[in-house]
Amino acid sequence: MKTIWKLALLAAGAVGAAAAAQTGVKLHRIAFGKVTLPEGFTVTAHSGCEGTPDNSLEYIEKALALQVPVLEVDVCVRNDGTPVLLHAQTAGDGEGVLLEDALRRIAEASAFARVNLDLKAFTNIPGVYDVLVRTGMLSRCFFTGVTAEHTQLVKIDAPGVPYYLNAELNRLRLEDRAYLEGLAHEVLRSGAVGLNCSCNYASKTLIDVFRKANLKVSFWTADNKFVQRNLLTMGPDNITTRRPVLLQALIEQG
Repeated sequence: MKTIWKLALLAAGAVGAAAAAQTGVKLHRIAFGKVTLPEGFTVTAHSGCEGTPDNSLEYIEKALALQVPVLEVDVCVRNDGTPVLLHAQTAGDGEGVLLEDALRRIAEASAFARVNLDLKAFTNIPGVYDVLVRTGMLSRCFFTGVTAEHTQLVKIDAPGVPYYLNAELNRLRLEDRAYLEGLAHEVLRSGAVGLNCSCNYASKTLIDVFRKANLKVSFWTADNKFVQRNLLTMGPDNITTRRPVLLQALIEQG
């Protein structure tokens, strides 16, 4: 507790008494607030979790061994249109693990794990969709990385696949209900199931506004204990992390 209030006092010298008071309240909530998670809350293992290489079969095996509810992979396409796992807009010939190989391994090892396909390219969404159908993973996959300009393409080329809308928020208006209600309206109009954004934009007001609109809120990428605990006291629908073991431990601690 002493450390928490010391941080608040340091903040007072930097940003003034009013802001320091808010900081103190936030730190107190993080340290002592109750973890209350919504029904259906998920932990997503970010690609490369627990020290494994990004978008690798090693990562997939690790996440499966940890029995995380959701695995996240980055998806782009090779020059010939083949969907692969790679954090890039394009992939050269032979680059990247085949999306089909990755999904078949997940389907083989788990009857429940879902997959967040973080789209890095939109040039062959029909090809991605075909892989989902062939591997029997259509009902267990969803898209992120989708911005407003790509929603119509995704709806047409991958019918029935749920997607989150990725967006950058105004950090100065994270407690502004009118602003957040407008954002929720945009997400609803896009046909997305919710918002996927950086944990830097996290606020309880944001979550409350979106929940009232029957929209989900997913935050990425929370990798340290302080940030994870902060998010858990807010109760989002999903937290994506490279450290799912730490996050699960904090959930169990309550």
